[in-house]
Amino acid sequence: MKVIFVFTFILSSICLAQEPAVMTSVAPAKSVEQRLAELEANQTLNYFSFSGTLVSSYNDIAVKETYPVAKDHKGLDYWHLRFSLNADAEVSPQIKVYSRTTATKFFNRWREQGSDGVFNDDLDVAYGNTGSAIYLERAYVDLSPAQSAWTLSVGRLPTVHGSPTNYWDIRPRQGTYPLMNYNSPLDGAALTYRLDSQLSEGNQWALRALYTPFSDVNGGRAGANDENLNPPKSDTNAGVPTGTSLNTLIDLVALQSDYSSKNISFTEELGFILQAYQFSNLPFSSGAGTSNLSITSRAATASVEMLGIDRGNFDISLNYTFNQTESDGFFNGPGTGFGTTKNSDTLNGHVALISLRYRKDQWATGYEWLEGSKNSLYFSSADEDLTRFYRTNGVGHHFYFTKKWMDFATVRAGFRWQQFSNLPTFIGPVVSSDREVKTLYLSLRTDF
Repeated sequence: MKVIFVFTFILSSICLAQEPAVMTSVAPAKSVEQRLAELEANQTLNYFSFSGTLVSSYNDIAVKETYPVAKDHKGLDYWHLRFSLNADAEVSPQIKVYSRTTATKFFNRWREQGSDGVFNDDLDVAYGNTGSAIYLERAYVDLSPAQSAWTLSVGRLPTVHGSPTNYWDIRPRQGTYPLMNYNSPLDGAALTYRLDSQLSEGNQWALRALYTPFSDVNGGRAGANDENLNPPKSDTNAGVPTGTSLNTLIDLVALQSDYSSKNISFTEELGFILQAYQFSNLPFSSGAGTSNLSITSRAATASVEMLGIDRGNFDISLNYTFNQTESDGFFNGPGTGFGTTKNSDTLNGHVALISLRYRKDQWATGYEWLEGSKNSLYFSSADEDLTRFYRTNGVGHHFYFTKKWMDFATVRAGFRWQQFSNLPTFIGPVVSSDREVKTLYLSLRTDF
C-alpha cells in the first residue's frame, strides 16, 4: 500500500510539474513583418558557408654550423599553432566570394629576442607567428558571366598552399598555383579562361593571367593632410623620404597554364602546370638615405603530378623552378648589391623538388627531396614549418607519416633535414655555409 502511495505521489508531482509548461507552450502568432524578417535571414544564411582549420604542432629543432657563425644547438623545442577560418558566399551562380582569416603563433610566447619583426607587414603577417591577432589571408570575388568560359577574380587571391602541400595531410589540392613558384598572399586580379568544353570528358585546361602589383606608398607627414599625395622615394633617412621619385605601383605579372587529365592509361590523374612571373625595379630602403638598390626578378616553374600511378596507391609530384634576379645599385655603398658586390649583376638559380607518397585508406607515408642552387630565390612568406624548408639553399630531405582519425582530424609525424651550401641571397655577396638543421615534428590538424 505504501509503495502504491509513493508511486501515485511521484506521478502526480510529475504531472503538476509539467502542467505550467503545457499551459505556457502556446506562443502568440507571429506578425507578417516577423515572418518576413525570419525568411529573409534564412535566405541570407543560405548564401554563406563556413569552415576552418586548426593545426597544433610540436617541433624539436637542432642546428649545427661551423661557418660563417659557429652554432651547435639542440633541444630547441617549440609548440606552434595555426588557425584559419573560411567564410564563403555564393551570391549567385555568377558571383562567388571567398575569404579566409589566419593567425599563427607560438604557444604563450613570453618574449622574442633578436628580432625586428616581420620583413613585410602585409605579405608576412598571416604566417609570421605574430601572436593571436587575426590577419586577412584571402578575400576575393569570382565573377563569371552566364554561359561564359571566362572568370575574373579580384582581391586577395588564393596564391598559397599550392601543390604538393596537399600530399602531407591526404587532402585534395588546396591552392590554385604551384607551391614552388611563389607561396605568399597576394592582392590583385586574375583572368581565367577555361577550355574544358572544347576537350573530351575527363580533361580540364585553364589559362590564367595575373596582375598582383606591389604598392610603394609615401604616407606624408603626420597631421599634414597630404597622405598619398607625394610620390614615394627610393630611400628613407630616419623615416624621411629621400632619393629619386618612384612609381606607386611595382608591377608583378604572371601567366599560367593548368591542365589535368583522367584519361591517361598509366595513372588515375595527370596534372601539368606551367607558370612564370616577373616583377621589375623593386626598391630596397636602407633607412639611412644611402640606397639606390633595386631588383628585377623572374621565375618559371614546371609542375607535374601523377596520382594513382599504375592505378595503384602511389603518387608523385615533380617541380622545377628556374629563377633570374637582376641587381641594380648599392644598398649601403660599394659591394652591397643584392647577392653581389657589383653595381649591376644578373644571378641565375634553380630549385628542384620531388615528392613521393604512398597512401592507403586513412594513412599515408611520404618523402620529399629538395635541391636549391646558390642563387635560387624562392618567393615565399607562408611557410608551414619553422625552418623554411623549401627555401633551403642546398639539399633537403623530408620524411613523414600521416594518419587520418575520425575523418576530420589528421595526425602527422615527420623529420626534416636541411643541409645548406650557402645562406639565402640578400644584401651583399652570397655567404657560404655548412649549416645543418634537423627537425622532428608532430602535428594535429582538425578541419571543421
